[in-house]
Amino acid sequence: LRVGVASAADMAAVLRFEGKPAEVVLIEIQSLAQMEDGSKLSGQVLGVLEAKGNAVTLTNGPRTLYGKMQDLPKPLVLMERTGRSEPYKGDPSRQTAVLKAHGIIRRKAIFGQRPQLSV
Repeated sequence: LRVGVASAADMAAVLRFEGKPAEVVLIEIQSLAQMEDGSKLSGQVLGVLEAKGNAVTLTNGPRTLYGKMQDLPKPLVLMERTGRSEPYKGDPSRQTAVLKAHGIIRRKAIFGQRPQLSV
């Protein structure tokens, strides 16, 4: 007897896109990113991302990062827990989590150098 342990057969999730999924780019920075005023990075604008072919730049004020665009071997889905659930296949005794999908990630921008300062 296992108490409180759900097997994979007992769990389910529903993933929903509302409209056409957005194309999202994953950003990989090989250095330390921090705000000049010491505030948290979460929710801040990192800069303007521009892609021309496989070359990509991320510009924030006078600083520019140069990198390259790379296809991911397998696409990823950016999703969020909604906190909602619904009956699994119409069975109210079994619930399934409802997830909201924000977009599909097929490529990533890789920045492996320090930013260049333009004066």
